[in-house]
Amino acid sequence: MIISDRSKEIIEYLLNANDYISVDVIAKELNVTKRTIYREMPEINKILESCNLKIDSVNKKGMQILGSMYNMRNLEFMLENHSIEQNYTNIERQNLIALYLVHQKDYIKTQSLAIDLNTSTQTIRNDLSQIKNTLEYHDIKLITKKSEGIIIEGKELSKRHLLISILLLCIPLDSFFDWLRHRSYRSNPYIELLKEWNYEPVLQQSYQHINSLIDQKRLNISDKEYQELLLLLSIFVLRHKYVIDKEDPLKLNFDISIIEHELYDNMKNFLKEAFHIDILPQEDGYFNWLLNIYTGRTHYYTETDSSLLKQLDLITKLISLVEERFNFPFHKDENLPENLMLHVGMTLERIRSGISVSNPLNDDIEQSNPKLYQIVDQSFREVFSEIDIPNDEVGYIAIYFMAAMDSLSKQSISVLVVCASGMGSSKMLRSRLEREFSEIKVKKIISLHKITNENVQEYDMIVSTIPLDNLTEDSYICVSPLLNEEDKLKTKKYITNFIRKGEHNE
Repeated sequence: MIISDRSKEIIEYLLNANDYISVDVIAKELNVTKRTIYREMPEINKILESCNLKIDSVNKKGMQILGSMYNMRNLEFMLENHSIEQNYTNIERQNLIALYLVHQKDYIKTQSLAIDLNTSTQTIRNDLSQIKNTLEYHDIKLITKKSEGIIIEGKELSKRHLLISILLLCIPLDSFFDWLRHRSYRSNPYIELLKEWNYEPVLQQSYQHINSLIDQKRLNISDKEYQELLLLLSIFVLRHKYVIDKEDPLKLNFDISIIEHELYDNMKNFLKEAFHIDILPQEDGYFNWLLNIYTGRTHYYTETDSSLLKQLDLITKLISLVEERFNFPFHKDENLPENLMLHVGMTLERIRSGISVSNPLNDDIEQSNPKLYQIVDQSFREVFSEIDIPNDEVGYIAIYFMAAMDSLSKQSISVLVVCASGMGSSKMLRSRLEREFSEIKVKKIISLHKITNENVQEYDMIVSTIPLDNLTEDSYICVSPLLNEEDKLKTKKYITNFIRKGEHNE
C-alpha cells in the first residue's frame, strides 16, 4: 500500500493523542488547512480499515482512532515500513519549483522538475504560469528556451529576498530549531532541500555562534526573527560567490552606529574564520543592513539620525489616531510607543527591501477584536501612506494595541511564558493570562531558542505558544497567543490541579 506523507503525518498525530482531537487543532499543529485534513480522510479511513481500526468522530470534540492496542501497533509498523509518496499542494509544489530555479545556474527541463516532484510535466507547466507572477513581484524574469528548458534572470538581491520569503513561509519554527539542535523534527521537504544544497553546516555553525552573542549582548530577538536572521546569513554565505562572479552589487546602503561596531566586527570575523569569506565593498552595506534590522533595532540613535525622530513622530500620530477612533486611552501605556517604534522600524525595512513575512495568526487577531483591527489597519495605512503595507503586517501592529488594552492584576502562581511569535504576541499573551486568571504572575517571557538555558524548575507553570519537545506533555500547556476559549479552559484546569497540590515557587 502506498501512503501519502500527509496521511501518514495525520495518522501519527492521532495515534499519539490521548483524547479526541479537533480538525482545527490538527490543522494548526501540522501547519495545513482544515480542507487539507478533510481531503486526506478517505485515504486515512482505508488505511485504518486495513488494520481493523476506525475513526470515531464526536461533535464539538473531534476525532480519535479506536481499536485494540495490537492493531494500533500493526498500524505503526505499517507506517514505518511502507513506501511514502510525496503529496504536495499546489502552493507547496510551486514554492519548491521556485527554490529549484533560484539554485540552478543553467537551464532545467520541466521533465526533470516533474520527476523530482512526482507529478506530470503538464502540472509543472501550469505551476510555472502561476510562479511567473510571484517572480515578477520580486523583479525576476522566467525565461523559457526551446529544447533547453527554463531559467530565471534577475538581480542577486531579488533572488535572495525571494528565497527568504519562501523559506520563512514554509519551514515551521519548531522543525527549524529542532533540526539545528540535532533533534528529531517533523518531515519537511524544504529542510531536506536545504540539507541537499549544503545549508545545514552553515546554519548550525551560525546558530551556535549567534547563540553566544545573544547571551553576551542580551539581544531581544524573537524566534521568528532569529530564524530569519539565520536563513539570511546562510544565504549570504552560500551565495557570496554569485556577487563575486557577476559583480552584482547588493544595493542596500546602510551605515552602522559606532556603538555597534564591536558586534559587526565579531560577525565579520566569524564569517572569515568559519567560511573563509571576506565582505566585499559591494555587499558591505547589505551586510550592515542584514545585522542591523535584528540587532540594531533595540537601540535608538536619535542624536545622529533625524529619520528616526520623524518615525517616532509618525508612531505618536498613529497612537493618537487609534486612540481617537477607538475611544481608549492608549497613551497611558508608556511602553507602547517604544514597542511600536522597534517593530515598525523593522517592518518598514522588510517592506522596502522586498521581504514578505506571513502572519499565520492574522485572521485570529482580526476576529479577536474586529473593530480595533479595522481601526489600526486604517490608521496605519494613513500614517505610513507612502508604503504599500501587506495585510499580514497589520496583524502584528494590531496586537500591540490589543496588548495595551489588557490590565494587570495581583497574582501568586509564577509562570514562564515561551512565545515564538514576537514581542507583541508575548506581551498580549502575558496580559491576557494575568487578566483572565488572577492567580497568575508571569515572571519571565522567553523565546523558544532560549528554553534550553532556562531553569524551568523555578516556575510553577509553563505556558508556551509552540510545542516543547524537551518537556513532557503534563509539565506545560500549549496555547494560542490570543488565548482562545479552549486555551482558557485548558489553563483553568491546569491551575486547579496545581492549586490542589499546594506547592508554589515564590
